[in-house]
Amino acid sequence: MKAWTTKEIQYLIKNALLAETNEVLNLQEIAKKLNRTVQSVRNKVYNLQRDGDLPKVQKELAIDSYKRPWTEREDKRLLAMRNQGQTYLEIANELERTVTSVSNRAARLIKNNKAKPLIASWTADQISVLIDNVKFDENGFVHNYEELARLTGMKYSQVQGKVQRLRKTGKITVMPIEGTTNVKSKEAMQRFNDQRFAHVQRKENSDLKKEMNEPKSNPEVTSKHLTVIITTIVINGIQTDQYFLPSGELLAIKRLTPPASNGSANQSITKEIIS
Repeated sequence: MKAWTTKEIQYLIKNALLAETNEVLNLQEIAKKLNRTVQSVRNKVYNLQRDGDLPKVQKELAIDSYKRPWTEREDKRLLAMRNQGQTYLEIANELERTVTSVSNRAARLIKNNKAKPLIASWTADQISVLIDNVKFDENGFVHNYEELARLTGMKYSQVQGKVQRLRKTGKITVMPIEGTTNVKSKEAMQRFNDQRFAHVQRKENSDLKKEMNEPKSNPEVTSKHLTVIITTIVINGIQTDQYFLPSGELLAIKRLTPPASNGSANQSITKEIIS
């Protein structure tokens, strides 16, 4: 294996492009410049980071949560929210991670005895009460989770999870219609938007009413008698007429192009002074 020279090492350190995690992003460019393999450059970067010549990699600083290591603070927040009965979706939104990542992390913490499984054993009577009382909206979404939680004595999130499992096992056959949304949530959002933009609608209605009540004004038409001086210039078959006032002020310019194949002239006004 070819030994690294001091010049090569200095070039690598100087030109290494670091991500927010201190990972080197331009390994291929450096390898091409130094006529080395990418793996050779990667190994050298590892050694330089180990020896402190390059900043050490800190994946917990990654902006993207994909493969970002979990911190102790995130673990504590996950467990606290989980113990409060919040869903993995709610936890994922709070921690800016995916639901799968949160679920896998919770399972790992339980496996490593850093968390206890949630005790949420459903009795046959509770399951029967849930199935008998579950109600769906027109799109197949459950819209009485609060009532089911009260009737079964379970937490809101536990009822949500149980409904999902009962659907998977076929004990609840009503499924949400694909491509639709919860009607209750949609109505709540509509009410929110109506309240939020009510002042805009009121202003539009007020402006329209004001416009309709305003008296219609007739356009005023006036005419003027002007003395105009016309000068005509013909260059290369193109006739240019210029219109002047006696004071010398230019009013307009009109050009007539040579006759077309059908014998008619094409006329165009290229400059107009008076509107």
